[in-house]
Parts: sequence; structure tokens; C-alpha cells
Amino acid sequence: MTKKIYRIISWSLLILFLISILLILRKPSVAPVPTSPEAGKSFDQKIQELQTAHQQGTPKEIRITESELNAKLQEGMQEASAAPSGPAALKAATIHLEGDKFVGTFTVNVSGKDIYVTLGGKLGVSNGTLQLTPTEVRMGSLPVPISVVESTLRDKLNSPTMRDRMKLPDSIKDVRIENGELVLQSQ
Repeated sequence: MTKKIYRIISWSLLILFLISILLILRKPSVAPVPTSPEAGKSFDQKIQELQTAHQQGTPKEIRITESELNAKLQEGMQEASAAPSGPAALKAATIHLEGDKFVGTFTVNVSGKDIYVTLGGKLGVSNGTLQLTPTEVRMGSLPVPISVVESTLRDKLNSPTMRDRMKLPDSIKDVRIENGELVLQSQ
């Protein structure tokens, strides 16, 4: 009787493990975001308007669309792809803006296999630094509880390198997502 229970538990754990691996390797369904060189130029123009308003001492608010944000993200990834990468390399990224939240889907190549990581959350500003508050994490199609990754994510976001990257220019006072658009407000 004990051997039978042991076998049932062993097979159940093996099946759960295999299902988890399949869900992790499964590509999530992500709607493509249309991007164009014009969207990237529009992003640059809006940022320039914000900086000009700041220099003139005039408060200004700009709204960046999902398409503009992703166009600029793709430009940055193309520039970064020339740099050498380690055992895990970021291959692709897409950001969706939904209501007051963002959902980023990142394709990471780990030892020749693509792993899809989805991170959702809210943006804010604290002491001139962009703050990220995660609300969802998935690996492939497998939901991961926030409590499992929160401490690692916090450590990574609070590292000196990331703090430098998340530091906002003096011209930006506030960053938020509103009605599916990224809103930047000057000082």
C-alpha cells in the first residue's frame, strides 16, 4: 500500500513538473504593436518639446503612444545588440500600455532556447527616479506569484547600475500611464 501511494505521488510530481516546463517554454500570445521610423521620430520630437519647455520654465505634459514607445525601444535594442552578451541575451521586447498599467513581454535567449518573460505593473516617480511596481509576472504561459520574484526584482531594481539607468532627467517631474498612453510631465 505504501509503495502504491509513493508511486502515485512520484508520477503526479513528474507530470506537474513536465506541465510546468511546457508552460514556461510556451510562447505567450502577444498582440504586435505597429512601429515605424516616423513613430520613433515623433517620440524624439515630443521629448525635445518637453526639454525646451523645461528650459523656458514652462510646465508641459506630453503623451507618448504605445507605438512611439515601442519604436524607440526597438531602436535602443538594435543599438544594444552590437554589444557582447552573456549567457542570457535579450532578443526582443514589446510594451503594451493598458489603462494605467504596462505589460512588457521580453524574449530572452538562454543557452540557445527562447524564454518569454512577461512583467506587468505600474510606473511612478520617487526622488527623481522611475519606480516600477510589479503586478504580474509570467514565464512563458506560467503565472509566477509576485511574492516569489519580488525580493529578487527589488534587489535588481535597487542595484546601483539600475538606479543610474532609472534616474530621470531634471526636466521630468512625473511619469505615469493614463488611458493607455505614457504621460511625461516637465518641472
